[in-house]
Amino acid sequence: MTKNNEEEQMKKENNENSKIRTNNEAEPKVSKNNLSIRKENDELKERLKDLENKILRALADNENLRKRHEKEIQDNLKFSIKNFAFSLLGVADNFQRATQSIPEKAEEGNELIKNLLIGMKAIEKEFYDSFEKNGIKKFSSIGKKFNPEFHQAVSNVNSDLQEGFIVEELQAGFMIDEKLLRPSMVTVSTGQKEKKIENDKESSE
Repeated sequence: MTKNNEEEQMKKENNENSKIRTNNEAEPKVSKNNLSIRKENDELKERLKDLENKILRALADNENLRKRHEKEIQDNLKFSIKNFAFSLLGVADNFQRATQSIPEKAEEGNELIKNLLIGMKAIEKEFYDSFEKNGIKKFSSIGKKFNPEFHQAVSNVNSDLQEGFIVEELQAGFMIDEKLLRPSMVTVSTGQKEKKIENDKESSE
């Protein structure tokens, strides 16, 4: 082998060794770059997750706030209707008392009183129809057990009904949206007639 050939062979070997060293040196750099990119990706994912949670919390807070405002508006509306309806109950009561105060036979042969009574009853009916359209309903109490949550006892009387049952309703009670608007004023039975009959039977025996 000539000297020139030997030199060329050595150059080739040196070049190959240089390439190997370059590749070996580049591998750690690539590996470090990959680790850095992964770390940045993980950090970005964490930030996105945190941002997503914050957005979801903000949306939930806004939804709760919206519902709370809607409830406040509805409550205020119901409160306004309740106060207005309560003030109208007195008017309806007066119409009822006025119609009840007219004797049954007064309209016989008197066209004026008859027409007046018809008109008053029609107005009274319109009152109650308007109440029902707005969730206000009258409830019946006669013959039912006295309940202090719905009834206001004005007096007690002897009657054939059992003790604690309602004999007479002096003023009607009303509900609004399943809540009490006004209790009914009632007369409650003491059950004395029933007891007296039992005592009389025992005495006769």
